[in-house]
Amino acid sequence: MKQFAVVGLGRFGVSLAKELYALGHDVFAIDLNEERIQHIAPHVTSAVQADACDLAALKALGISNVDILFVTLARDISASLLITLNAVELGIPEIYAKAYSDAHAKILRKLGVTKVYMPEIETGQRIARELSHADLLELIELDPENEIAEMRSPMQWENKTIDQLGVRRKYGVTILLMRSAEHLIVSPTPQQIIYPNSKLLVLGKKKQIQKLQEQ
Repeated sequence: MKQFAVVGLGRFGVSLAKELYALGHDVFAIDLNEERIQHIAPHVTSAVQADACDLAALKALGISNVDILFVTLARDISASLLITLNAVELGIPEIYAKAYSDAHAKILRKLGVTKVYMPEIETGQRIARELSHADLLELIELDPENEIAEMRSPMQWENKTIDQLGVRRKYGVTILLMRSAEHLIVSPTPQQIIYPNSKLLVLGKKKQIQKLQEQ
């Protein structure tokens, strides 16, 4: 179980805080808005009305003891950066932050943020890719470079082995699982035949997955 601090209780922050708490973690929620604090209080370990831009206020709350602090104030860029600086000053091991733009994200990374999220942009890109490729069913991002794709097996792959298709050689991806009407095969071997109308779970870098979709 980890200790999280979520600073900023907009829709994204509330959803994040509630889910982390539901997963069994200690969650400390911070926001300037008293109504938001009252709303989230039953769903987290502790909810405090405070100005996270004030370093002394954060110190008084004992926030330096958390494992991960998440800054969700993306649209208020100045507040986002100041809170991030405070978190760095407090020596919090991992700092995650939501960014409003590429420039905002770049500055956050320069400040030492562990990971930057741009959910609106990332969601838009993912949906666009799913709509552009009929065989792509779902994308799961693992980190900024790698993802898992659930996709329908291309017709030209049917009744050929993974080795014959040269999946790793040509595309640099790994088939983790294959599901057909009658079969469920986990970690298929290179000799495994791709059954007609199968669904594949494929692991690879984003560029490799895109190349696979375009073949």
